[in-house]
Amino acid sequence: MLRKINKISLLLILFLTLSLNISYAEEQIYTFKSKNTDFIGSVAKEKDGLKTISFVGIPFAKPPVDELRWKAPREMEQLPDTFEATTLPNRCMQVSNFYDSMDGIEGGSIIGSEDCLYLNIYLSEKAYNSKKKLPVMFWIHGGGNTWGYSASNLYTSGDFIMEHDVILVTTNYRLGPFGWFAFSDLNEDSDNELDQSANFGTLDIIKSLEWVNENISDFNGDPNNITIFGESAGARNVISLMTSPLSEDLFQRGISQSGYLGSDSLEYAENNERAGSKSLLRHLIKSKNTSISDEEISNFMSNQMLSVDLLRTADANDIISYYRPRPDAAGLIDVPNVIPDGVVIPNKGIYGAYRDGDMYDKPMIFGSTRDEDKLFMFMNNEYVNRPLSFLSPISEYLDLYVKPKDPKYYDIYAKYMAESWKYGAVDLPSDFTSNYKKSNVYAYRFDWDEQNVYLGVDLPNLLGAAHGMELAFIFKSDGLLGESSDAINDIMYNENNRSTDLELSTKMGQYWVNFAYDGNPNSAPYDMSTDWKPWDKLNNNERFIVFDSVNDKGIAMFNNTLSANSILQGISSESITVDQKCNIIDKMFNRTTLTDEEVDEIYKTFMSGKCTRA
Repeated sequence: MLRKINKISLLLILFLTLSLNISYAEEQIYTFKSKNTDFIGSVAKEKDGLKTISFVGIPFAKPPVDELRWKAPREMEQLPDTFEATTLPNRCMQVSNFYDSMDGIEGGSIIGSEDCLYLNIYLSEKAYNSKKKLPVMFWIHGGGNTWGYSASNLYTSGDFIMEHDVILVTTNYRLGPFGWFAFSDLNEDSDNELDQSANFGTLDIIKSLEWVNENISDFNGDPNNITIFGESAGARNVISLMTSPLSEDLFQRGISQSGYLGSDSLEYAENNERAGSKSLLRHLIKSKNTSISDEEISNFMSNQMLSVDLLRTADANDIISYYRPRPDAAGLIDVPNVIPDGVVIPNKGIYGAYRDGDMYDKPMIFGSTRDEDKLFMFMNNEYVNRPLSFLSPISEYLDLYVKPKDPKYYDIYAKYMAESWKYGAVDLPSDFTSNYKKSNVYAYRFDWDEQNVYLGVDLPNLLGAAHGMELAFIFKSDGLLGESSDAINDIMYNENNRSTDLELSTKMGQYWVNFAYDGNPNSAPYDMSTDWKPWDKLNNNERFIVFDSVNDKGIAMFNNTLSANSILQGISSESITVDQKCNIIDKMFNRTTLTDEEVDEIYKTFMSGKCTRA
């Protein structure tokens, strides 16, 4: 009996040993070796025998805290011999919003840290094992330059990375008042010229790009083939890098998804009564002593040393909590950003640089969605009622039950706001680029609008092809794939249309990757059935491609451009009230790219001057 037990024990030990050996043999450590550091990565996603490998939380600059608050990013000290790039980075300081629910974060709260200058690298296992250097796609997240996260599930949880032979880099950058801040003589004693900028968030992006240029070859990336791309404010950051004197040699081409050419003046950034730096300083002084007089506040503010010391030592939460959310921007806080300072951004601004042809001669894609503003209208109680919002503590889905207050005006407002967005974000920069530069420029419009009809709410009409809707298709997100369930994804994607949605997603991803390879979206490495022709203003071929599912328009080229006059004439001819027409005009020209004189002239001529400027 004892002999039998011993035999059984030996067999068990042998089995366990073999099992352990097998497990050990199957486990793989993913490592890239640089000159001084071994970076250890991990498997971010595994599916159908494919893997996405990630190297996350890599610092590219010193933490911009204490004396480095509102200074240009500083060089990192040498990393250790081994760096475990397996922990997601901090978010930058921000106020969360409804999109954060996809990452399990409640909206409307202050989150993040000033210590946030990190980037992430994602690639497929095939790309990890590649013997050649691959194109780099450098993603700049959106969020009004006040919100967002480089490692959001929206960009990193899908199949885009594992399906394509590219290296994806996503970067954090300082947000809101920590990223864009103008205050006279803030850094007057600094010997670093870049500290005189007001665009610290832009400098972070540039610093991150410099890191990529220096190090990405160690991660199988080609430093001579970098495509920067971004959406919304991220797209405006792409456009701004096309004009910055500091970024010309850091990338080869760019993609602007729903960007814009606007920028806020130094005067506005410092002196605006609500969003300017002086108003923040006044608030911080008064919060220290609620009984302080206006004269004492003025005396304090006239003392540069005291003012700068208070700004640098103030609690980050006290700073960001001062700024109010904008109801017309889905809760993003209202702060100045992308400020023409003559250091990082030309004094003439982004629009002025494009208008005068002072942008770089690099291939570009400019695009927008057909119903841009419907996202913000859907979230804005000025345009919709939420009869079940009082039940939202029971279910977050009920807060998404909305009805337009005036369905006719809702559609008309959305139409012209989207047209003005496309005109400013696509038509004008495409015209300027094709007029002045030799590099090809391509334009698109995203038209997909096949959401669920939820509790009788017509989401295909209320949201349609709203701002940001293309992101899930570019990155083939887990929500689009049906691999993630939350209130947003559940109402957004109709299971019955999954195959056609994914077909559109695949093709859009292939166009983006083709462009990243050589600046031509049509042929390599994927041969596309619809030829995306370049925009050519000189020869009156102002063409753009429409991205839609085969259930509607499919993917096809169009040629119907907009002009400022056509948009204004369209608004004036609509059968809505004069007040409603004036409201559209007011919103269209709120912090516009145009000069005050140009805007005043429009108000004088539009409907014979019936609108007064807000």
